[in-house]
Amino acid sequence: MPRPRKTELVSASSPVIKAKKIIKKPIKKAAPIKKAKPVIIDVIEDDDDDIINSSNFFSDESLAKSKFATTVESHQAQNKVEINNEDIESLEKWETPEQNKLDDTMSLEEDNHDIQKKFFSDLASEMKNKNTENSFPVKNDTPFTDRVNNMPPRKSVGLYRRLAWKFLMMVGLLALLVLYFSFSKLTVLITPEVEAMSDTLFMRVGNETATSSTEVSDPREKVSGSVNEFEVEVEKTYDAQGSETLGEDLSGKVTIINNYIKSQQLIATTRLLSSDNKLFRLKEAVNIPAGGKVEVEVYADKVSADMAIEPTHFTIPGLWVGLQDKIYAESEEAFVYGEKQRQYVRVVDIQAATDDIQELLLKKAEENKTLRSQDEVLYQVLEPGTTTVSAKAGDKVSKFIVKAKAKVVAVAFSREESAKLASAKLNILVPDDKELAEFKTESLSYSLENYDEKNKVATVKASFSGLMLLKSDANIIDRTRLVNLNAEQISAYLSDYPEIGNYELKFYPSFVKRAPNLVDRIEVKIKN
Repeated sequence: MPRPRKTELVSASSPVIKAKKIIKKPIKKAAPIKKAKPVIIDVIEDDDDDIINSSNFFSDESLAKSKFATTVESHQAQNKVEINNEDIESLEKWETPEQNKLDDTMSLEEDNHDIQKKFFSDLASEMKNKNTENSFPVKNDTPFTDRVNNMPPRKSVGLYRRLAWKFLMMVGLLALLVLYFSFSKLTVLITPEVEAMSDTLFMRVGNETATSSTEVSDPREKVSGSVNEFEVEVEKTYDAQGSETLGEDLSGKVTIINNYIKSQQLIATTRLLSSDNKLFRLKEAVNIPAGGKVEVEVYADKVSADMAIEPTHFTIPGLWVGLQDKIYAESEEAFVYGEKQRQYVRVVDIQAATDDIQELLLKKAEENKTLRSQDEVLYQVLEPGTTTVSAKAGDKVSKFIVKAKAKVVAVAFSREESAKLASAKLNILVPDDKELAEFKTESLSYSLENYDEKNKVATVKASFSGLMLLKSDANIIDRTRLVNLNAEQISAYLSDYPEIGNYELKFYPSFVKRAPNLVDRIEVKIKN
């Protein structure tokens, strides 16, 4: 049996480790001795990311020890020996490693593989279960496996820097997300649109005995009041609006001046000649005293539009030439040209007069001051009445007279009661999410719809209107529809609501222009 030689453990990056005698198992002579090829294991440093993802043996905690362990593995493979922790007594010194070639092999390949497998299995288990210690190099009496575990790890500074930056970025992103979900907010301030609403109400006024008999089935609201009947008579003169053309007409006036010592007599049709040689005649005879003047009407022999002259001087051709500069005429206004008309009564003139006389009957009835001032009073002319017209259609007159006499009913009722009934009905019509903003009694208008002359009961129709607004706590906006919408999309959504007059979007923080992803961070306020 050959004598075992002293074995040196060499690593590419570690000092030489010298060990004392290593006892090998005897080799059976029956088995053929076969020279084994040297096994060299090269350890290649992985990238930092690969080191992080490596498993079992090549973990982050054992990366720095990998070269030293590889050296042990290489040395054992070359010398076909089993190295146990109990056989290594000390590490003498560190030297620069050089690989030694082994000339022969003293064991079979099967035994060698079993030995290697057991060795590395034990070594990996010890390295995995032990914590790395900082003291290196170690004393010579430290066991071999402890020295391997105590080797300081070689970590890349760039790895830590990248990990730190990635961690900070993830923390920053997480912080931003937390801030966004925690502090982002949208407030929608809504100014509601004032909406008009109107309705009508039918009320009954009159005899209490008559109204009580129909009260059960009568849909009309009962209002306290009174019904009064009395006669009214009126008379009025109206102009006939019909006219017919009789021919052309020219009208004008002149003033005749007499500067002579004697008076001057002029007959009708006396000629007057204007400064532009247009001939006119006097309509009537006139006597002008000496030193005096008289205004008279004139007409044209031939009526035409060009005879409507402006104010001018006239001579009298029929006088002696020596008197024409002493007796003459002057006009102060322009002559008027037109058509000669004659009026007559038309059918529509009589109808218009008849309608107007009915209004006069009501106005005459309203002069009755016996009714209470706090009541609303309606009047109606009861048919038939009597109407007399002084002319008939086609009469060639300029005026005619119409007389009317009729019975008028005056229905008086409480203005306050009717206003309360109208307000109550408006409140019923207002939707639940709105409220009556304004109702003025001045907006009430009344009309007498019907009058039962037999039972002395009148039906009054009241028309009224009011304004309504959204309530401050109205929930018309579905906040879930606003989630994650931008300002433009929110505006398009709110424009579909006619109840919204104006709105304002307040994003927080102000640079954010999108609604939060959480419904609880969206608030809708209605300003009244």
